[in-house]
Amino acid sequence: MPSKNHSDFRSITREAIRQIPKTWQRFGGGYIQQVSKQELILVNVLAVLVGIATGYAAILFRKLIGFLQNIIMYQKIGFDLADPIQHTLGFWILAVVPLGLVVSTLITRWFAAEAKGHGIPEVIEAVRTRGGRIRKRILAIKALSSSVTIATGGSVGREGPIVLIGSTIGSAFGQLSHLSPRLIKTLVGCGAAGAISATFNTPIAGVIFAVEVIILELKTKSFVPLVTASVFAAVVSRYYQGNAPAFFVPEYSLKGPSELVFYFVLGLLSGIVGAWIIRIVYGMEDLVLKLKIHFLLKPVLGGLIVASIGLYYPQIFGVGYDTMTQVLQQNLSLSLILTLLILKPLVMSITLAVGGSGGVFAPLLFIGAMLGGAYGTVVHSLFPELTSSHGAYALVAMAALYSATSRATFTAIVVLFEMTLDYSIILPLMLVCVIADQFAWVIQKESIYSLKLLRKGLKFINDIGVNIMGITLVKDIMTTKIQTAHVNMSIADAGKDLLPSHHSVYPVIDDEQKLCGIVHHDEIQELAATGDVDKKLSELMEDAKAIVYANDTVLQAVKKIESIRDPRILVVDRRYGRLQGIVSPIDFVRLSVAEES
Repeated sequence: MPSKNHSDFRSITREAIRQIPKTWQRFGGGYIQQVSKQELILVNVLAVLVGIATGYAAILFRKLIGFLQNIIMYQKIGFDLADPIQHTLGFWILAVVPLGLVVSTLITRWFAAEAKGHGIPEVIEAVRTRGGRIRKRILAIKALSSSVTIATGGSVGREGPIVLIGSTIGSAFGQLSHLSPRLIKTLVGCGAAGAISATFNTPIAGVIFAVEVIILELKTKSFVPLVTASVFAAVVSRYYQGNAPAFFVPEYSLKGPSELVFYFVLGLLSGIVGAWIIRIVYGMEDLVLKLKIHFLLKPVLGGLIVASIGLYYPQIFGVGYDTMTQVLQQNLSLSLILTLLILKPLVMSITLAVGGSGGVFAPLLFIGAMLGGAYGTVVHSLFPELTSSHGAYALVAMAALYSATSRATFTAIVVLFEMTLDYSIILPLMLVCVIADQFAWVIQKESIYSLKLLRKGLKFINDIGVNIMGITLVKDIMTTKIQTAHVNMSIADAGKDLLPSHHSVYPVIDDEQKLCGIVHHDEIQELAATGDVDKKLSELMEDAKAIVYANDTVLQAVKKIESIRDPRILVVDRRYGRLQGIVSPIDFVRLSVAEES
């Protein structure tokens, strides 16, 4: 004879299936088709506006950094990006870097804490947990705090901040147009695509980045707006800044099939270094958090360390494009390349840990260029007939290191190709990137983006086309109106208050709303009929095994159902165990229907 749980599971599942036509009538059918056509037109129009706005935002952000750099580093008025290597500050740099980090820390602490750090994990978090909603003030706060950090010598990049700025623009357009969370997420992706497109002059990579990292969706209704935004952002950028590639490099080519062996080893090295960098970044963050000193002393101390290193090796200041170009053109010595390979991860980690605001994209490219330059110099000196010059290895390793740390391998391949417009190196580029990605995954499962989210209790899935249940949180579909029973309730009271609702199971809570267990309708009814009405529910209840947390994914809830064969999943607060809601198969059906629409 089947158990009660199996019987309940079958009956509730059958009811969910019977509800599918009604659910489709409510969420789908002609109404959705009619509304989606209107929304599709609106989203594509907004994508144009987001792309244009993001293109201008990228230019203004670049000009702001240039203005502050010229004022601070060279004491002159100018808006073009300055090279901090030739700064005229002398020993005053020991005061400027700490001061810049203090100002950046205060800006983010007072006005928007989420503007601190990389930028890209914050966009992913908004898409995953807040329906793409980002506070509009982030636009100004991130631009200002990151500009100050970079202009005063902080060892971070401008790409992460402009992604957050562009995504904020997309989110603002979506919110002001009162779009659904799903469409707001698409516009957030449009802002991210436009940001990469305008910053690097890489419109294809911008789209791929948004798909691979931000929205994890490859469908026409989202893909078309992404392309639209990326194109218009690139048009704006090229109109004002020209159509030149980010790096001018000599033409490199594969010497022969045997050279792939050397590139294979470079992929392994990139994977090791990439995993090492992830651990350094978050290890430094933990170390700084443990320091029992005033919060303003942290940027002062960190700034002094960065400035002291930069006093002798100014190449570590700022974004580092000029130094990368020097490596690609084979103008740096092996000793300097090795020194910068060791120093750059350290100063980048310190800058971020003590309160600096900036991205990791450019620093990762910098470290990759140093790794490839050093490796290429060694192998070319040993096997000059079989290998290309070290500039080729530096170019490939730039993409490989970003692939190893971000796991956005497709983006890494395309962005380096578009940044250099060098197709001759595409074969080793593709090979090294995928090897670095996979080898880094073996050592360090989380990426530099996902680990930050995981430390906040958020699970990050980075597979394109992932099942909607894998990226939707339980709290987004759960029912919060629940018929509950108190742990001290008697059978007599339970018979009056609970039985008329005819639910099969009732959650039992205490005075603090903590979940204590569950009681079955049939057992209450049986005791009420036999006259044993003085018993408390605490004597009758059993442990609740079907429990998930609000920030778990729907896929985790489904797996819970499969493992314990109970279709009613109770949702509790992770910290205090308070009952928050319930999810059932009908909620899964609604989610699936909404996804198909």
